Amino acid sequence: MIELKSKHIGGAFYKKIKCVVYGVCDEISSWPCVKDGENSEEFYFGLKTGQGLLEFKCKSKIQKQRWVARIHSTLCKVTCLEAEKCSVESLSFSDYMP
Repeated sequence: MIELKSKHIGGAFYKKIKCVVYGVCDEISSWPCVKDGENSEEFYFGLKTGQGLLEFKCKSKIQKQRWVARIHSTLCKVTCLEAEKCSVESLSFSDYMP
């Protein structure tokens, strides 16, 4: 689950978005509205959510790699915890079966 908070109109309004994250996309091309000559040293990645793809911009390739690696690591940890939780639940159900 990711919670994003964005400011609008000079910080007068806040918008909170909560999304379940399913994966991370490392290979995303630049945004269509960005001209070729402007800031060609920006890098992009995305998060796959139930509401679609959330795209993020980084200033360097190293910064992008760090974000992607940390998000991927967090998703792996959550997946392992969920698998352990499911196996513990199945054990507790099998204990009650005659």
